[in-house]
Amino acid sequence: MPTFDCLALAATSSYVAAGFGLAGSLIGGAIAGTVSLRVAREARDAAERSWMRDNRREIYDRFLSTAQKLLIACEASDAHGRREPAADARATVERAHVDFFEVYGVVQTVAQRPVVDAARVYGYRLLELKLGLEARGRLGPGKLDRVAQLVRLARHDTIDAMRAELGLTGSARPPDGFDPFAGTDLAAGAGPSASR
Repeated sequence: MPTFDCLALAATSSYVAAGFGLAGSLIGGAIAGTVSLRVAREARDAAERSWMRDNRREIYDRFLSTAQKLLIACEASDAHGRREPAADARATVERAHVDFFEVYGVVQTVAQRPVVDAARVYGYRLLELKLGLEARGRLGPGKLDRVAQLVRLARHDTIDAMRAELGLTGSARPPDGFDPFAGTDLAAGAGPSASR
């Protein structure tokens, strides 16, 4: 009988060893599969973030460029000195308005909330400027110069929100009292006697 017990034990131990081997393979495969899936997911997420960041840069460039064109067109229109014929000015403003609001919708789709909020203020100030030129604005034509100033401030807020979202540090806003002619004879407060 002892021989039979040894044979039974040997047969059982080979099944046990096979079972442990199979369990180990399954656990190892599951771990390797999980790690592979996680690495692939992280790589996909990184690629998506990179793609989104790159596309945001292009979209933000178009947004800021079209906004500036709308501001320039509004300031050059017939309500601001008639530097070009009224019909041409209106057509230029309308074209710039359409171009700007096409990109504005895209910004709302791809931007983080701080950029969306800043772009909204910027956009609606530009819209008020355009409507004011047509005597349809809620502030009236007498406030157009002030609205144009506020558009510029909104541009700086929008640029700063975009810079933060893109991971850039610092503000693009000029400091209070900024004088582009500081250090020259045209500096604020520099008169004829100051330049001598």
